[in-house]
Order: sequence, then structure tokens, then C-alpha cells
Amino acid sequence: MLAIRPAASAEAQDLAGIGLAAWEIAISVWGEDAGRLRENARNAYYDFCTSHWPDILVAEWDGELAGWGSCEKADDFITDLWVHPDFQGRGIGTALLAEIEAQIRERGYPAARLDTHAHNTGAIRLYKRQGYRVRSYFVAYSEPLDADIDKVEMVKDFGQPIAPQAEGDDGLYGP
Repeated sequence: MLAIRPAASAEAQDLAGIGLAAWEIAISVWGEDAGRLRENARNAYYDFCTSHWPDILVAEWDGELAGWGSCEKADDFITDLWVHPDFQGRGIGTALLAEIEAQIRERGYPAARLDTHAHNTGAIRLYKRQGYRVRSYFVAYSEPLDADIDKVEMVKDFGQPIAPQAEGDDGLYGP
């Protein structure tokens, strides 16, 4: 059974481990060497989770930590959404995303924004199924990883219905 709740400070290390595990799987899909970036990523997740735990929502599956998401500045920008690989495919990411979006709506924003790696096809497809569209493609320097990252910015307008996928749309960068 899935439960979503606020994070506790004592969970920071476990949450960082979830983020790192999900990140390593995602980047290996597009051929990146996780080993080269692992230590920087581990430190970045730990630093984020220890300093921003009040901004994190946790997903538990039958009492086990399974994933987490964050909108760290309490605005309309979703900074993180991670589900441990052992728990992926159960709707946990979708449920976390819906709860974060509900909080964004409660704060009065008309849309939610996020960005993800341009090669993270699984995430892009998930977000598109939930009504997001790609707004832009850009390259940004990631200080924690000490590398330039290809990214896409995505947006979901809350007043717009979720459009069905167009014929010929590969599910990534199209409308």
C-alpha cells in the first residue's frame, strides 16, 4: 500500500540513497559512466536531503521508503522526483507528482515546471503522460556533478486538459 507523507530529518541518508540509486539507473540507460560521477552525485543527494528535508515528500510502499519528490522553494518548480529502482513501475512517481502538483496549485500557481536530462526518456514519457509538454531544450552546468548537462524544461498548465499523444509523436520532444 502506498502512503505519501512529509520527510523526517532522520531519513536524509536513506533518501539520498534512493535518489542516487534511481539516478544511476537513469544515466546508465543513455550510456553515461555512473562511476565517474558517483561520488559527486552521492554528496549532492546527501547535501540536498540533509538541508531540504522539510521540502521533501516521501513515498512509502508497505512501510518501506520507496521514493521522494521536492519543490524546494515552495514555488511552481519541481526540483526532484526519484523512485528507487526496486519500486519503479508501481505508480509511485505518478502519485508523488500528483501530490506535489496539488501543493503547487494550493500556493496559487497556474502551472508546474520542472526540468530533466534530455536523454532521460523514461522521465520525459512519464511527465508527458501526466500532461507536461517540453517547452525548451538547453545545456546547463551542474555544479554538484561538475559537468554540462543536456536538459529539457517541461511545463504543465493546470487549466489545460491532458492531450492524447499525437500519431507519430515519439513521446519525447513533440507536443
